Amino acid sequence: MKNIKSINSFPKQIFRLKDLFGGIITEDYGIYTLEFNNTIGNGIVKHYSLNEGSTVLDFNITLNEDIVYKIGENESNLLFFAYCTEGNTYFKSPKNEKYIKIEELRPSIIGAFKNEKNQINIKKDIKFIFNLITIDKDNYFNKFCKNPIEKTIQLDQLLRAFEALESKVFKSSYNLKIADFLRHANTIKIDNSIANVLKIESNYQHILALHIDQFYTEMFDEHSVATLSKFELQKIRQITEHIISNPEVQHSISSLCSKITMSPAKLQEGFKGMHDTTVADFVRNVRIDKAEKLLAETDLNISEIVYSIGLTSRSYFCKIFKSKYNCSPKRYRKIIRSKPVT
Repeated sequence: MKNIKSINSFPKQIFRLKDLFGGIITEDYGIYTLEFNNTIGNGIVKHYSLNEGSTVLDFNITLNEDIVYKIGENESNLLFFAYCTEGNTYFKSPKNEKYIKIEELRPSIIGAFKNEKNQINIKKDIKFIFNLITIDKDNYFNKFCKNPIEKTIQLDQLLRAFEALESKVFKSSYNLKIADFLRHANTIKIDNSIANVLKIESNYQHILALHIDQFYTEMFDEHSVATLSKFELQKIRQITEHIISNPEVQHSISSLCSKITMSPAKLQEGFKGMHDTTVADFVRNVRIDKAEKLLAETDLNISEIVYSIGLTSRSYFCKIFKSKYNCSPKRYRKIIRSKPVT
């Protein structure tokens, strides 16, 4: 259940944003949501607390004026892991008077020493979908190196590289996997479920791991350079949303390519990069996931479910469903409905 809490109980990050945007803050299972709709703009910002004092801010807003959000003004040595799905934002530190653009779909890591006044500039009139994970690097990595003997070369390299960032921005290569994990995290409803809160938090932990892994790989290992442009990657993200929203449509390679004006080779490359699978397998998985939800939440019979997800063969549906869930659709529904309501 959502609760409106006293100002003193707000996390500092969400309180600062309330000062900037106005609006109302609610709390649900430790997740703080700021909603505003006023002369400044409109939208939602969510705040999550993870382990070791790390936090997450998720922005989905549109502003009517440029806003400067200050970060890193405290007594900790912080690292910020930024990912912009849509919109324009720029970073500036006292050591660099020039604004550095945080590009769409490109993971960026920002260092911030104690008490340094760094800032992010959010531009007006453009939808802004942005994720910011903050960690105190002195505390967060301590658990990995409590015993110096166990400290690995990889960890030592990683920490030295983070230290060298100072108040700079490291821009990784374009990454669609993070966009996919963020999309998935935003589809999980809390619904008074601690399990769902843990699922959301695990998604953000995975996103942090993707940031760190890509940073280390690009700093110290050989890596392949992405051949798709940012514009093309945005098209892959958009066609992904289209498939998820319309599982019943016959999504052929040619129809998808026509919709986003892209070659079949680049479409397949984009899906391999974002989803680790082919277009056909992704469409099939989306349909099976939709069918699983319909089996659990509706009274549609199997034939109706088959039709509603764009398939025509009941036997084929049963075959691919059993391949994923290790039981028939009918058996699955029986198991789900026999469980006691909690």
